[in-house]
Amino acid sequence: MSLNDKMTALADGFRSLYGTTDKYTLADMKTALSGLQIHNFLNEGQSLDTTKGENTKDLQGLTVDDWNQYLCGKNVTFSCDIEWSGYIESASIGNRIGFELQTTDIDNGNHWNGPWYYPHSEAGSTHLSLTQYISEKAIKSIEYCSAYNQINSTATVKVTNFKMVVNPMGEDK
Repeated sequence: MSLNDKMTALADGFRSLYGTTDKYTLADMKTALSGLQIHNFLNEGQSLDTTKGENTKDLQGLTVDDWNQYLCGKNVTFSCDIEWSGYIESASIGNRIGFELQTTDIDNGNHWNGPWYYPHSEAGSTHLSLTQYISEKAIKSIEYCSAYNQINSTATVKVTNFKMVVNPMGEDK
């Protein structure tokens, strides 16, 4: 595929998204791209910080209505940024950092979604990302949506930049 073919395909995508029939220049495509917004279903600015005495943090923003209207039958990407130090592996703890949510569908089935990271070093940082397919079945409740530090209590952990977005690159099932 030539560069011209790739640019035409990109312009076709913008025409479809914006509902226009205009011919776009490269500068127009940059402007069109800057106008696109990805909806994060979790509130911005939330963090889990063990230096503030937090090992669990309830995450805000997601509603049952949003789940049922926008997420059912979609591939959703869950992500966050993690920093840690002082990690010591132990068989008596979860050895993981991340966030998850539990939903109950209209037939009382339980579903768990969200990413977990299992450290392999005493200290480090990573961007954690996981894409999961969300069932087409509507939910009646969100039991919890929380971030967790489940490594040793003497470790320092900070989790930021929580995101839950529909992945436009993943095909719906």
